[in-house]
Amino acid sequence: MDSALTPDLAAWHFLSRTTFGPRPQDIQKAKQVGIGGLLDEQLHPERIDDSEVDKRITTLPTLTMSPAELMEDFPAPKQAQKQGQKQGKNKPVNPPPPPPAMPPDMPGAGKLMPPETAQVMEGDGPRRVIMELGREQFWRAAYSQRQLQEVMVHFWMNHFNIYADKGVDKWLLTSFEHDTIRPNALGNFSQLLAATAQSPAMLFYLDNWLSVGPNAAENTLPPRRGPFGFGPGSAAMKPNSERRGLNENYGRELMELHTLGVDGGYTQQDVREVARCFTGWTIDRPQQGGGFVFRPRMHDFGEKAVLGHRIGGQGGLNDGIEVLRILAAHPSTAHFISMKLCRYFISETPPASIVDSAAGTFTMTQGNIPSVLRTILTSREFNSPAAFRAKVKSPFELVASSFRALDADSDAGAPLMGMIMRMGQPLFQYQAPTGYPDRASSWINSGTLLARMNFSMSLAANRIRGTQIDLQALTPGDDHEAIWDHLVQRTLGGEVSANTKAAVMKGLEEVGNGGAGKPGAFPKTSLAAALLLGSPEFQRR
Repeated sequence: MDSALTPDLAAWHFLSRTTFGPRPQDIQKAKQVGIGGLLDEQLHPERIDDSEVDKRITTLPTLTMSPAELMEDFPAPKQAQKQGQKQGKNKPVNPPPPPPAMPPDMPGAGKLMPPETAQVMEGDGPRRVIMELGREQFWRAAYSQRQLQEVMVHFWMNHFNIYADKGVDKWLLTSFEHDTIRPNALGNFSQLLAATAQSPAMLFYLDNWLSVGPNAAENTLPPRRGPFGFGPGSAAMKPNSERRGLNENYGRELMELHTLGVDGGYTQQDVREVARCFTGWTIDRPQQGGGFVFRPRMHDFGEKAVLGHRIGGQGGLNDGIEVLRILAAHPSTAHFISMKLCRYFISETPPASIVDSAAGTFTMTQGNIPSVLRTILTSREFNSPAAFRAKVKSPFELVASSFRALDADSDAGAPLMGMIMRMGQPLFQYQAPTGYPDRASSWINSGTLLARMNFSMSLAANRIRGTQIDLQALTPGDDHEAIWDHLVQRTLGGEVSANTKAAVMKGLEEVGNGGAGKPGAFPKTSLAAALLLGSPEFQRR
């Protein structure tokens, strides 16, 4: 490659990082309005019509339901059975309906869903809740016109990771995505941070809803059992030495993972003091889908000191708010968030110059996310040849980019989600609060490479149930060179190694010499597409 990216490759590179994969129409638009015009448009998603993908989303009823409604309508199997028994029934309150038909304007429209798809998508219990949230995320990644917003929703959902299978979080995660992350993904970091701090999903995941200050009034009250055995005064809060006390989980992760970073200059004493500030930040009736509530009797009203700042006693709710203000404005937060964004958009080891520049913008704009993104995406470091294809795609990114490159359509059901899982990224299933590591070594090993190739072959051959692709409509004629030229432009923007071309052309020649008649053999176009999707170049963005 030359010492500078050509205009065409610069456009491809920009789209590879700010979308879930370039499409031919995106390249054409980049030529018309320029990269700057595309960036201006994408930084204002509210101005972009996204009605087509919204039509798909309306087929997912759980997305419009409150946590309380989700808990009521989709209880865990054991809980549903108990509810049914209380009503004198021998079956769950909400038995799964018959297998539904595919939604209109989707592959297999009007036909019944395959049993394994229907089981997860329409079955009883919270599996359906998580499945429908995953389907929405994939549909928006593959088909939304607001691509940069979707990229940032994906980024922040991982940054503020929540494990769906922890307790009630399976019912709270939909609201976390819709009401906490999505509205703030391209907003101000301090507002995003405050929204996550008051999110019931985060309070439950990191146990802050149970945290009671050492000197809180709650510790002087006799225990009483609350609804479902949870909450202040309940059996979960045992008396005397057995009573639950200060929980440092959220205070630690707030500084280590959400703001300052592990080397951000805080101490264990700061962790404890922050935890004291957030005592009383809890959930109203967590087992019934309640929202955030501040309970003064759980709060430690004593004086605290966080990172050298005195937080006076009697502050109550404002103690936590003051901590969030301090952390959002801290230089270490500016550097840590900028580093993660540069690592995501540029390379695993971004140059210090662009990290410092982005951190400067973060500080100057008081955490304005679009301004930081503009600094990164218009920098010479971002537009350098060293950054071109420097990032290995995660399984989710690989599948979404494949769909966008080849105009695939899908119900995003269990078969497709299962492939993403087998490649190492089951959605909402990462247990640690760190989220999935943004490192190539996390995604690439012998097992996941095989799973990636199996996905490419299955997609190109239309062997994924609920997914459809019409490659013949995308490629001209039967000529090997014509097929190659067309597909390499769609998938790789024309920039491909001699080794990849040789491998694809060899495969096409073998098919042309009688390989097509062998059992299980691919048509020429399908084989070429599969080999390109599995190529080292396409595995990177």
